[in-house]
Amino acid sequence: MNRDGIRRPATMLAVAVIALSLVVPQLAAAQRPGMGAAGAFADNPGVRLWNALDQRYEEFTEVLGLTDTQVESVTALVEGFREENGAALRRYDEVMTQMRNRMRGGARRGAAGGGGARPNRQGMRPGGGGLADLMEELVPAFETLHTSIVELLDEEQGQTLNEFLTRRPGRD
Repeated sequence: MNRDGIRRPATMLAVAVIALSLVVPQLAAAQRPGMGAAGAFADNPGVRLWNALDQRYEEFTEVLGLTDTQVESVTALVEGFREENGAALRRYDEVMTQMRNRMRGGARRGAAGGGGARPNRQGMRPGGGGLADLMEELVPAFETLHTSIVELLDEEQGQTLNEFLTRRPGRD
């Protein structure tokens, strides 16, 4: 075997390693949770707060140790929020139900070898009538609700709220 035969594979390997080192970080950034429409929406503190208020209100008030006055204020904020954003919240509930159903169906098909659920890419883009449009409409409202509720809390309750909202189901 001559020297060129030894150097050529080593050179090709070095080029491949360099190319991968340039591409992999870009792929990782593109796939990072929170970077897509659904991920950005789900990781938004206002959205997470709304989901906690909507689905686990009693747990929310207990964990934060809200006073009776704070509970009344939060209840008034939530009722006002629902009133102001009723139509968008109904669409939000529909979209989230559809996404959960697709994921459940995909998990069943995936276990049977049929592959996972495929997201509706059109619904993820602005103007597609799906999640992206809801994001544009609801995220500012969710963030305003979050700010209003945080203003009612003392420092310790604010810290507890942050911990509560960053918990992931099944990872506690």
